Order: sequence, then C-alpha cells, then structure tokens
Amino acid sequence: MFRVSVCLLAVVSCGASVFAGVLPPFLKACSASDPNLNQCVEKVISAGGGKFAKGIPELGIASLDPVHLGKVVVDNPALKLTFDDTVVTGLGDFRVNSYKIDTEKGKAILDFTANVTLKANYDMDGQVLILPIRGNGQAKIKITNLNIVIKYDYKTIDGYWTVTGYKDSYKMERAQFKFTNLFGGNKELASTIQRVINENWEPVIRDIAPVAFETIIAACVNEAKKLFAAVPANELLLP
Repeated sequence: MFRVSVCLLAVVSCGASVFAGVLPPFLKACSASDPNLNQCVEKVISAGGGKFAKGIPELGIASLDPVHLGKVVVDNPALKLTFDDTVVTGLGDFRVNSYKIDTEKGKAILDFTANVTLKANYDMDGQVLILPIRGNGQAKIKITNLNIVIKYDYKTIDGYWTVTGYKDSYKMERAQFKFTNLFGGNKELASTIQRVINENWEPVIRDIAPVAFETIIAACVNEAKKLFAAVPANELLLP
C-alpha cells in the first residue's frame, strides 16, 4: 500500500513544541479541550507541515521532502527492476482534506493529497502488460493527485505517544512514466513501450508502487519515531 502517509503522522503530532520546549514559529499548539480540535489540527498541518517535512536537524529528524531512499528493488515473476539513488519529492506540498481525532479512544483519521515524483537510476528486465521491456538509465515517475487516507491508533506510554497500529488506503488521478535508454537506446521500441505504459498506467503502477512505497514508509516511520521519542505527549497536544 501507498503508506507514505505515515510520515504525516509526525506532522500531526507536532501541534506543540519540538525544539526542547521552545515552540517553533511555524507551529501552533492545539488543545484537547478545544471544541474545534479537528479544525485546529488541520490548520497546524496546513501551516507548518511543509516546513516540518524539510527536516529538524536539532532532533536528528531527516528531510521528508525530498526523501532519499537509496536502492529499491522490484522483484516479481514478470519484472525485475532496480532503482538506485532513489529520491522522492512532493510530500511537503500536500493538501489536507480533513482530519479527525478521538482523544478518549486514541484514534485519528487523516485525509490528504499530494503530487509526488520519484527519480532514480534504473535497471530493468522483464515484462509489463505482457510486453517485453528492458533497459538501464534514468527513471522518472510522476503521480498526480495522490489521495491518501490513514486511520491510526495511538496511546501514551511513559509520557510519550506511541502509534500502536494503522491502516491506509490510496487512489490517484494519474501516473506518468519516463525511462531513458530503453532497449539499448532503440528509439522506435522505446517510444512504443513508453506510450503503452503511460496509456495503461494503472496496472503498471500496481507492479511498481508497493515495494517502492513500502520503502518510503520505513523512512517516514523512522522520522516519526524520533519526534514521538523526543516530545512528551502533553506537549504534542495541550490539555
């Protein structure tokens, strides 16, 4: 699943200070007693999320936009594809559609949309849409209006929030692929396969997306854990 949404849990949780008790200028504390808590958190995410996604060196939190994934391997019976020096951009420019939290039950739902681009060096051999494909060069995948909904559970342990589980779903408006040097530079074959995979992007993204975005999840979860471990729960959400 496209679980990159986990990284935004870190943004949701920083409605209060993340700099050793000093409120960053790009964030505002929300109160659990606010009758408009959901709207308050939405505003916090919208106003400060993009800056948070650039990273917080003081806490050792790395950038989420761009996200450097390194090597990503897609290995299924029909297609062998390796991305190297993989970089994903666009997460910091997400748009919040809605946010709901139940502080008594420790549950929340975040709905957001982002345009995401993956760039990497690639090496590929196999089949897509039963057509042969092979090559090595540069890859670019653009995903338009990626809409992610994540439902997560959390609880306070020793004064700090811990995410105990989550489920997510996603849909997108479109994906576009560009691979250089397909078929050893044969422009006619390359042009044909590029056209076919872009006209039939949905099954192609299903082959490529799961492993690529599982790697994004791992990067985002690591940064969220750093935030949760550093900031007490009563600062993440005021009384």
